[in-house]
Amino acid sequence: MVALDTIVVRNSRILGADVGGETVLMSSEQGNYYALTATSRAIWERLETPVRVSDLCAELAATYQMPLETVEIDTLDFLDYLETQNMIESQNAPEAPADSGPAPQD
Repeated sequence: MVALDTIVVRNSRILGADVGGETVLMSSEQGNYYALTATSRAIWERLETPVRVSDLCAELAATYQMPLETVEIDTLDFLDYLETQNMIESQNAPEAPADSGPAPQD
């Protein structure tokens, strides 16, 4: 399941082309094709390079002048779908190193 702190990127094995103003994707593994329009296409284009989901949502909210909470809900739903179709690769954000206390003194 994709979360706001997840880093996502396109699955490089997904084929894509622009056809009549839509982005059409094909998964040769699944044997399925998908047509993306408007916001879903903008998200797919942004996933060309790895991005933290919270950063992606902030960019979309600013671009489309939508409430961040609405964008987060819709984007997480879409990314969860892409993940179930093996169209994206995701990784959890690295955890911050634990504070091991003060450094030993000589």
